Amino acid sequence: MENVWKIGSRWSDDGKRDSSIISIFRRSNVVFLGHKNCIERFKNEVKKGDYFAIADGLFVQSVAKATSDPIQLKELIKQNAIKVKEGEPFDLEDDWGYGVKVKIVDLPKDQMLNYKRGCFFKANSIAEKVKKLFNEKLEHRMDITAKTCRIKGKQGECNGKESIINGRTRYVIPVYQREYSWGYEQIKRFVDDIFKGFWGVDRKIIKEPLFIGTMQLSYEKYINENECEQDVIDGQQRLSTIICMLKYLKLKYPSAEALKQIGSLDWIETRVNNGKEEEYLNTMLSLDCLNNTDLDTEQNQYIRSIAVIDECFKEMTTDNEGNQIAEFSENIDSFVEYILNDILFVVIETVAGLSKTIQIFNTINTAGLDLNGDDLFKVRLYEYLHDIKGLGEETFNEIGEIYKNVKTRNHKWRKTHNWDLIDIRLVRSIYKEYIISKYKLPTSLYAKATDTFFDELFDVLLNVQGHNDMTGVERVELSLEDLWNIIEVACLWRGSDFRNNDEFIFYTLIERSRYSRYLSIAYLILLSNKDKQKEERLDEVYCVLRLLCRMFFCWSIMYARQVNEMLSLMRNIYNKTADFQNNKEDICSSLTEKIKENDNRMFRTNCIGQPIADNRVWKDLICLLSDYMDEVEVGTPLEELKDKFEWGYYDIEHIHANCNEKEGTDINGDLQNSIGNLMLLEYDINRSIGNLPFKEKKERGNNKLCYKDSCFAVVKKIMQEENWGKEEIEERRKEEIEKISRFIFEDRE
Repeated sequence: MENVWKIGSRWSDDGKRDSSIISIFRRSNVVFLGHKNCIERFKNEVKKGDYFAIADGLFVQSVAKATSDPIQLKELIKQNAIKVKEGEPFDLEDDWGYGVKVKIVDLPKDQMLNYKRGCFFKANSIAEKVKKLFNEKLEHRMDITAKTCRIKGKQGECNGKESIINGRTRYVIPVYQREYSWGYEQIKRFVDDIFKGFWGVDRKIIKEPLFIGTMQLSYEKYINENECEQDVIDGQQRLSTIICMLKYLKLKYPSAEALKQIGSLDWIETRVNNGKEEEYLNTMLSLDCLNNTDLDTEQNQYIRSIAVIDECFKEMTTDNEGNQIAEFSENIDSFVEYILNDILFVVIETVAGLSKTIQIFNTINTAGLDLNGDDLFKVRLYEYLHDIKGLGEETFNEIGEIYKNVKTRNHKWRKTHNWDLIDIRLVRSIYKEYIISKYKLPTSLYAKATDTFFDELFDVLLNVQGHNDMTGVERVELSLEDLWNIIEVACLWRGSDFRNNDEFIFYTLIERSRYSRYLSIAYLILLSNKDKQKEERLDEVYCVLRLLCRMFFCWSIMYARQVNEMLSLMRNIYNKTADFQNNKEDICSSLTEKIKENDNRMFRTNCIGQPIADNRVWKDLICLLSDYMDEVEVGTPLEELKDKFEWGYYDIEHIHANCNEKEGTDINGDLQNSIGNLMLLEYDINRSIGNLPFKEKKERGNNKLCYKDSCFAVVKKIMQEENWGKEEIEERRKEEIEKISRFIFEDRE
């Protein structure tokens, strides 16, 4: 059974208030101690899975769960697992203690627990409360408050508006946020708006308050009585631009009195991009002069922003001769005070777990995170791996590598192709079907949209809320390995060309059928046999597609829509693909039996032989298969076949034009619109010949397009006919029905 330990967060012998290292714990996802009287017990008794009540003084401010056994501090430091900022009360030379990796849940003020002093001991009296607080992870809380804030008001002046720079709050841009990315247009618009508010269009100082939107912050996370942290959920682009502007003003106008009230600019921290973004931020904050930054080569976006701000200021504060406008140079302090006091935000603070926090953000729908399905999946997968599986913050960067890999593959692919090889939406779609198949979840879930499926899956896995139709999803285990495997499989399938004509027609008939969605079965089969050689894996896919194309052909021309019988059958087939090697024979047998159900006179006469001209799917499938079999007979190469069957290249031609009186109008509509009188023909030829009589369609003078210009085998076959009337149409219909029936029902591997 897991123990619950109380551990202090002050790194000093006398427990000084300013020695709290809770920020290091949070940033590093580690708790550690160095008290000589406690080290042995910590090392020997703490185990992976134990809980911690992290206390500062007399109360517990955070709870945590160990994701590792105890590790020497020097080893954690060697692993770069302990992340310390300058000025914090821990020296990386203090490597003589022990620590464990943990997942931390910070408590809102109203959930903090009063508890006794001490460095490290068992917290039996609050053990159940600590476990409950950790395991709920605030997912059953949703508290929202809003307030109007300015950047920094004058001391003693509030006027109902709090200050962003308040001397106690450190703003943390969490790991799941994107990098600082505002470019020239956004920054220029921001600076222009500030100057318009300061002196209008006439350059007469008016100081009209400027509202720049909302920010969403987490609840305050306690450091000590005088200091706290808040995560920036939305607004980091504006907040980062503001800190760049304040740095610029300090460098440009160092003697301005109004700037002295700002103090240091160390109140923002970013955990994005595995420390790289923090490095860029600190480099910008350490600038001691305004250099001429080359915007085309500078990689540091914070420094690029300062250069853009400088350019905008020069444009706004100098006249046509480049001289400083007196109205500005004489009122620098007034301008700075305007920025600090009269730029207003609405700050929304939320007490909730990450999933509900993101839901709140999505409802507010401001302009920070791009919460499309792909980005939301990234955040919630990180939350699952971090909170449920106990992985560290580096996991978000590992997820980011998957997204980056997809972009890299597409960039490389695009050098020789005009389409993308893969995208994250496809990866998620495959993952949805893989999860349902692997865990034998209700087959109705296949019909859910990918975004909806993952929204509800994460709701259940993260204990946010239940969904009645998500039965059994508690058993699902998500992993990054799954995603890497899916990417490899997707690239293998989409990057592989057809090896012969049969593979091409199998794929094409499914693609043109009413059931094209089920081409995705290829991914599931490939995932089930990833240890085999590529050619053998592809053979297994086409073994199934060979049967599916025949079955879908039948059901697509029997009905004018998808039918539940097919949907139900395919869901059951999909659920067998996770163990394809053991279920292959069963899958193929069930498909074969389904095809044989239509091997009868009714199907031949009433389906293949029916009038099909008014139904796009019917006429396309039947005419395409008709020509394909003629192409095979004359030995058409694969590449030529692919060109001929390209969408938009061909049209469906009525050989006999009943509306042409010269041709004769003795053929009824059913026969006129049957396969006996229809064939593939190049689009431009079909439009050129219109409703001409048969003989003129075959041969025309003056180099006008006609049948003899066609490359289709079926047209060349028709060209051998002297006349084309009722007798010829009936005979061809009979021949085509038998030819197509042989392909469907007399399959030979």
